[in-house]
Amino acid sequence: MSDAYDRTRLIELFGDDPATLAEVEREFLDTACVAAQEIEATDDLAAIARAAHRLKGASGMIGAAALHEIAKAVEYAAKAQDLPAVRRIHDVFRHEVQRVADQVGLAE
Repeated sequence: MSDAYDRTRLIELFGDDPATLAEVEREFLDTACVAAQEIEATDDLAAIARAAHRLKGASGMIGAAALHEIAKAVEYAAKAQDLPAVRRIHDVFRHEVQRVADQVGLAE
């Protein structure tokens, strides 16, 4: 299985300082976890779309391609007013956030 995100992309963006990379990874993981919690905690589709959009951008920046695509799917489902689809995708979303968390743990 491939990595959850592209750490070399972080190095290109932020340099090879381990402390800086760890901080960026922690901040990204915090963003991902908060977005996942926000999506799970509400049926407000506008709020879900905003949380997914925020994570879509952050995921794209660090090269978390799978999470980027999943966040995009959640955002589109929310904008389409399809709460059942959001809920179906959310399990995959949570799994991918966990994969990022696992990789961050390995990177530190």
